[in-house]
Amino acid sequence: MKKLLVILMLVLAACAPQAQPPAQPPAPAEPQVTATEQVTQPPQPAPVAQPETTEVSPGPVEPTGSPIEPYTQLGCEQLLTAEQFATACNNESSNFVVTYRVGTKNCMVNIRAKGNDRLTAGVTLTGYKDAATAMKEFDRRLVVMKVGADKSVGDKAYEFPKLDRHTVNFIRNEFIIEVGSDSHICTEDGVEAVAKAVDGHLK
Repeated sequence: MKKLLVILMLVLAACAPQAQPPAQPPAPAEPQVTATEQVTQPPQPAPVAQPETTEVSPGPVEPTGSPIEPYTQLGCEQLLTAEQFATACNNESSNFVVTYRVGTKNCMVNIRAKGNDRLTAGVTLTGYKDAATAMKEFDRRLVVMKVGADKSVGDKAYEFPKLDRHTVNFIRNEFIIEVGSDSHICTEDGVEAVAKAVDGHLK
């Protein structure tokens, strides 16, 4: 009987569930980080379309139908040269640069001192329909500017004072002309001599 009990107890012990060790909690999964390197270029400016250029050779100046065309009647470049200006102003012609501009009814001679563009002189000629029209405009200017005229240059002339500048305005036939110069490069008497040189080309 004791043997039977011993055997029965061994059988029960063998069949009994064995105690399992406590389970370890699973380790938290490490987050997976995927690193990607992205290279971007700075925005490039859109290409600028180049305008098409065509070279056009300058043609002859077409007549405008106006009888006043000083640049064809006299030649603007003949109104005053650097030599004439320098002689009248007791200076050297090599000290000046002379340029010319022409239009249908006007002509401009521009003179500047080399090395100092602020020191300038010039001649502005404006043509009118006829001598009577030019004289009417000249007389109107005398009234507006409240100056008197004399016969020092051309048919009539007057001087109008400006700051650091001498000017002589005169009329010859159908042309009204203004001659002016910075006082640092030409005296008042010199400007009058320049005006007479210009007038000599209009007679």
